[in-house]
Amino acid sequence: MQYWKEFMNWPLDHDWVCETCNHYQGMTWGLIHAECRCDKCHTVYTMRDYKKEGDPIVDIPISKLKEEYKAPAKWLWENLSLGIDEATDDEWDQAIEACNV
Repeated sequence: MQYWKEFMNWPLDHDWVCETCNHYQGMTWGLIHAECRCDKCHTVYTMRDYKKEGDPIVDIPISKLKEEYKAPAKWLWENLSLGIDEATDDEWDQAIEACNV
């Protein structure tokens, strides 16, 4: 079974770009409802904010990356053109060291 399939069809804010690769190439739905990933760098996002009162659906995706991995993920993309699921452990170590995390 393929975890990621189909294009996301929920509306996105027109000014939104992926916080890892700074592009908007589209999003692909996952098997978990309201979970999607960037088609370019594979950063995973959720389209629901359960802290929000009323309707939890958002039009600005919320990254599921832990804060300490956001800068290294961006470094991997900018310096090695690697998505978050494409980098090896050694490349992640290199990115973490480069970002002083």
